[in-house]
This record gives sequence, structure tokens and C-alpha cells, in this order.
Amino acid sequence: MKILITMAVSAGFAIGMSGLALAQAESRLATQALHCSAIFSVFEQTHADDAALAKRFKRGVDIFTELYVKERGGDAAAAKAAAEQGRAALLTQFRDKLAEREPYLREDGVVCGAWAEGFFAQGDDWSFVPVYPKVIGMGARQQYAPLAAESFERWKR
Repeated sequence: MKILITMAVSAGFAIGMSGLALAQAESRLATQALHCSAIFSVFEQTHADDAALAKRFKRGVDIFTELYVKERGGDAAAAKAAAEQGRAALLTQFRDKLAEREPYLREDGVVCGAWAEGFFAQGDDWSFVPVYPKVIGMGARQQYAPLAAESFERWKR
């Protein structure tokens, strides 16, 4: 009987630990936020000559980073450091694959831009997370498609 109880406790502990490991894996929302922070980082870098646009894109980077940190949970400083490392890794990946992935990155710019508009519309302090867009409105497409094309073209140089 003692062996059965020990085995049950061990099995319960193992299941609990595997659940903890899954909880620590990044959520889809965290992954999307990190990706969009990298896209907005490209926008910010390539529009540094326009103070108003650079400020708006920096705000997008900050919002998506904050969302990543909140979604990841745990120690905020460690999550922010992970976000910065993850964004840097994504930017390297974008640059390495730009020749074959540029059309996809441009479309990601449109999607991230549409998502960012939901945050921007809330003012300086966003309080809810807009749904990640699956359908892009014409206004967002008209705004972000040329911007993304220009940004990635500038970023090539």
C-alpha cells in the first residue's frame, strides 16, 4: 500500500511539473507581440528621420514589449530582457531571410499595424488587448502596406 501511495504521489508530482513546464512556454499572444515589436522596430529604425513617425513606432515597440512581458508573467525584468533578446534575434532572422521573405514581412507589417491601431486608439494607457487581426480593414491596409514596403526597402540598405 505504501508503494502505491508513493507511486501515486510521484506520478502526481511529475504531472504537476510537466504542467509547470507548459505554463512557462510562451503563449501565442506573447509570440505575436514579440514578432510585432520587431516589425515596429524596423519601422522605427527606418523612419528615424521623421520625429512624429519614429515616436509612434517607438510607442508600438513599447506596447508590444509590455504586452509580451505581461503575457509571459513572472519576473518583469527577466521578461523584458527576454523580450529584448528575442526581438534582436528576430531582427537578425528578418535580415538574414529578407531576400526570400520580404513579401511576408511586409504583410506582417500590415497585420501588426492594424493590431497596433487598436492599442493606439486607447490613448496613452491601454487597458485591454485588441483581438489579433485576421481580417485587415481597408484603412489599415492603405496606411501600412506602403509604409511596410518603404520600411523594408530602406532596411535593405
